[in-house]
Amino acid sequence: MKPMFALLAVLASGSAFGACNNAHLPQTPSIPDGLSASFEEMKQAREDVAGYVKGAEAYLECVKPNAMMHNYVVSRIERTAETFNAERREFLQRQEAVASN
Repeated sequence: MKPMFALLAVLASGSAFGACNNAHLPQTPSIPDGLSASFEEMKQAREDVAGYVKGAEAYLECVKPNAMMHNYVVSRIERTAETFNAERREFLQRQEAVASN
């Protein structure tokens, strides 16, 4: 029984390492201007940013880069999220202004 378990563990880890061999840092998504974006554009941007964050975190987990590269990737994630949140605030303020008129 133990040899079978060991074989399954080796096979499972091999597939995980195979996926990591193809790991790459995702491209930063485009974020629309909150003052002119449509609801659909902002919704898509939210999904794109969430996918980017998830992909970048998976990249860090797989690649386990040195501290400098790790900090660079985390900084990119944070800047992307901050940019999206700023545009989202502008979008929501614009929506409130339109609704109040």
